[in-house]
Formats: sequence, C-alpha cells, structure tokens
Amino acid sequence: MSKRTRQLLNENNALEKRIQNPENKEALTNMVVYIRAANISPYDQEKVRRDITGMILDGEHRGAHIKEVIGEDYRLFCDAVIAEIPKPTGRARVLSFCRDLFLLTGMLLALWLFFQCIQQLIKPSTWPYATLTAGNLISGLLILALSTALVQAICKNAFRTDTGPKKKEAFLFFLLLFFAMLLCMGANVFLSHPIASIHLLLAVGSIALLFILYKILDTKLD
Repeated sequence: MSKRTRQLLNENNALEKRIQNPENKEALTNMVVYIRAANISPYDQEKVRRDITGMILDGEHRGAHIKEVIGEDYRLFCDAVIAEIPKPTGRARVLSFCRDLFLLTGMLLALWLFFQCIQQLIKPSTWPYATLTAGNLISGLLILALSTALVQAICKNAFRTDTGPKKKEAFLFFLLLFFAMLLCMGANVFLSHPIASIHLLLAVGSIALLFILYKILDTKLD
C-alpha cells in the first residue's frame, strides 16, 4: 500500500483501540471486513473506517448505543457510504489485480519450490533442475481461484447472524475444501506430465522478481 494509506491504517489501528464497548468493537470489525470487499481503493477503505470509528467513539462519549449512531442495518449503512465514493479507474483495477496476482503466484511458486527441494533431497534425480508438471499448474490455478473466492465469501457475509445457515455453509465449505484438496493431490499424482524443467536459480530469481513487482505496485497503489 502507499505511504499515505499505511499511515492512515496505523492511525486507524490506534483510534480503534480507544473503543471500550465490546459490542461496538465487534460491529466495527464486521463493517471493516465487509468494506474490504468493496470496489473502492484501500485508501478510501481506510477513510471510511476512520469516519465510522469516529462516529462510534462520539456515540460512546454521549452514551449512545451503536445502533443509534449507525442504524439498525449495518450492511445498509456501509452500502450507502460506499455508494458515495468514486470507483477506481480501469487502470487502477488492472494494476491492483496484477499486484495481487504477483503476490499469490510468488507464494505458490515458493511453496512449489520448497517441496521440489525436499523431493530432490530425499531422492536426487534432476538436481539442480526442478520439474513443473501439468498437475502442479492445475493445482496452483485451483488454489488461486479457491483462495480468492474464500476471501470474497468471508467479506460479503460479515454481517450474517443466522447460525443455522452458517453451520450448513461451513459444512459445505469444508466439504468443498476437502474435494479441492483431493483434486490437487490427484492432479499432482496422475497429471505428472512435465511441462518445463526449471533451474533452481531461475526459479528463485522468478520468485524474487514476482515479489519485487508486487512491492513496486503495492507502494504505488492506494
């Protein structure tokens, strides 16, 4: 994130600690989680967070309940605030997507390289080259899609209070996660056709480059 976004984030963290009422803290946490999935920049997200935190603190000083300050429907309040904020440009959305993709891809490559190194230490065969298989590629794409969907689902359902459907959804999620793990394992076992043979130094360099690109974009984007 940019310098001004990071500064505002730190200020908000300090401001949030001044909230005394546990119910207010929980409500603020849910609202912040929900706002994280909104189609606005991180800087605007922090500005909204600062304003809501200030409203809650003012309410506490007056002895007002949070529902008297925000209203009964927290989601409706957040949607109304978000609707007033300009949406990021197409260029900003593309750069944000690339930033997140660089980070996730770098993490997956690092994990893949770690297991490749373990495998080579146990049974040296192609050292110092690591083999990228079709199963590795499919597993990586599946993990990327699942992790993105999971984050969005958590943020969008931040205000859910109905425990029955939550339990059902939790069961379905873990069932989906189980099958996803089976698919990843099956892909790695049965789709072992090599796509590329990558030198260790090239793999390390690619991971470093991805993290550098991520850091560059992260410091430029709000």
